[in-house]
Amino acid sequence: MVKVTKKEFINSSLWKIVEQFSTKGISLLFSIILTRMLSPSSYGLIALTAVFTNLSDILIDGGFSTALIRKKEVDDCDFSCVLVVSLSIATILYIVMFILAPAISVYYREPQLTSVLRIIGLMLFIQAFSAVRTAIVNRNMQFKLLFRCNLLGTVVSGIIGVIAASLGWGVWALVLQRLLQLALSILFLALKMNFKINFHFDFIRLKEIMKFSIGVVGASLINYLSSSFYSLLVGKKYSVIDLGYSDKGAQLPTQVSLYTFGAMSSVLLPTLASYQSDIPMVKKVVRKVFQMTSYLIAPMMIGLALVSEEVIVILFTDNWLPAVPIMQANCLYYLATPFMLISVQVFYALGYSRSRVKTELVRMVFQVVGVTVFGLVIGCNIGQLAWVIAIVAVLSAIVTFLEVRSMIGYKIVECLKDIYLPILAAIGMGMAIIVLDRGIIARFSFESNILSLLLKVSCGGIIYLLLSIVCKMNGFVEVKHIFDDVKRRKNE
Repeated sequence: MVKVTKKEFINSSLWKIVEQFSTKGISLLFSIILTRMLSPSSYGLIALTAVFTNLSDILIDGGFSTALIRKKEVDDCDFSCVLVVSLSIATILYIVMFILAPAISVYYREPQLTSVLRIIGLMLFIQAFSAVRTAIVNRNMQFKLLFRCNLLGTVVSGIIGVIAASLGWGVWALVLQRLLQLALSILFLALKMNFKINFHFDFIRLKEIMKFSIGVVGASLINYLSSSFYSLLVGKKYSVIDLGYSDKGAQLPTQVSLYTFGAMSSVLLPTLASYQSDIPMVKKVVRKVFQMTSYLIAPMMIGLALVSEEVIVILFTDNWLPAVPIMQANCLYYLATPFMLISVQVFYALGYSRSRVKTELVRMVFQVVGVTVFGLVIGCNIGQLAWVIAIVAVLSAIVTFLEVRSMIGYKIVECLKDIYLPILAAIGMGMAIIVLDRGIIARFSFESNILSLLLKVSCGGIIYLLLSIVCKMNGFVEVKHIFDDVKRRKNE
């Protein structure tokens, strides 16, 4: 495997950021339009299907895409083996889902769930091709091509989804949009890559790939079980409408956090894998990513938590106000999660997939105990339960980092040195926003949520930028260097 240079890492990350924010931004725009046209119960039904489709995605991928990305040498035979196995698993899982759909519908007391599951389950076959596509694109750092294909698929599927909603299709508008978005993106990418479907199978090659992938899929299954315990409890104990609020409250923090960090994460695994025999270099890369992540994610999540009410009302209307405390809790969740995922990339790049299993077991214990005590025994509402899950995410990030610490010699003191300034600056920014809210905004009783949002964002952004310059934060310096490099290449 060819070692990834800093220039290649930055260039690929920039294209991935463009891809994430453009496609997810447009997807969010269509989601906002659909939210205004559809009821919370429609989103609740889709959220219920996620419990089953997420499990299927894990089993279909089987950790194969991650194994192919980090493998030193791969060829068409490796990709063909993965495709054959993924399609076989998808077929079996779809048959099981089709048969069990009526029973699942009875469990949740939602008659329409039977047909929704059977149709949205067709995504499983598309996902089988996606596993191979992900490996090829990430391994070859073809993020510019990915951007174009995903953007086109998102726009086309979004338009069709809105048209379906305007025709009164209800939840079927969401089903159609999600199926088309994944299918079109895969189709466009396959056409551009001139990807030829090959069903060649070699058991020896598959066995070699599975030595690593078994740890990945094991960790993913444990993660799924702990997350599904929460989803199943919410779906059974709380109403479908509450589930819709929970889904919508997590949407923006997910997109802002994971799609910012996700851009670096997609590039991080092949980069670390290319240096897997050079531990000091791995540590250097990880420290840089920690610095950049804390600098970008901390102000975004703290800022979003403080303007969540305005954001909910402006984007989704007053009907979704119960989602505000859920969004605030998810901001803490997605402040901690990227740091955990950085550590996970180290596990995979260095070949320690079983370490991921161990940390996921700890996380599952935290989550099951927390949800059982606060959800079942104490009987917290859906917003309070979201805070419990957020605290679990913080604890999980700490546990995962402690596991990585010994692998690459990344000391706790070094980690705190890398992340404390951006977090303190973001907290200072947040305090300024609170003073503004309780002072000027409260005094003049602004009736416009848009004006209130603009004032808070402007104030917070200026204060954070000034603190970045005064404190000379590493993340700020790195971002400045990236922009200078982009500007220089543009002028050449």
